[in-house]
Amino acid sequence: EFSMTIGLETLAAGAGLITFSAAMIWAAIGDVRTFLITNKLNMLIAAGFLAFALPMGLGLNEIAAHIGIGLLTTVIALGMFLIGIYGGGDAKLTGAAALWLGPAAMMPFILYTAIAGGILVVGLIFGRHVAKRFGLPKQPRWARRLLRKSAAVPYGVALGIGAILATPYTLWFPSI
Repeated sequence: EFSMTIGLETLAAGAGLITFSAAMIWAAIGDVRTFLITNKLNMLIAAGFLAFALPMGLGLNEIAAHIGIGLLTTVIALGMFLIGIYGGGDAKLTGAAALWLGPAAMMPFILYTAIAGGILVVGLIFGRHVAKRFGLPKQPRWARRLLRKSAAVPYGVALGIGAILATPYTLWFPSI
């Protein structure tokens, strides 16, 4: 006879993974469509971690480490925003993602985000070159905005990909 019970930590970690991944995808889509990642979404992502942390089985020391890396990452990312190499929404999203990922997953997060960002930029350079040669698409409007030569890079896409790919390295993921 086969019996499988699923504990609270497993349920919470699974629900947390779905919630965090969905929020990062939502941020990426919003960034592509509008070049905005709202403060409200960033606050919901951060609050989501705080709601899931204890049920996922993280102890107070681990939660403190997650909060510490989230704050440190936010400060670094806001510094990048202040010198003009990063968007404000991207900076806050980076911090919110770091809060979920914690210290254990930061190196994979940075690596995967950098790779995804490089692919994104190469894709945009190519797309913008094609648009310059053949004209911007009439619809959808977000694609027209995205392919303008002077448009920003929706780095929320790279952050979302990097964060989702880094989740297996978190302390809470093995609970799933």
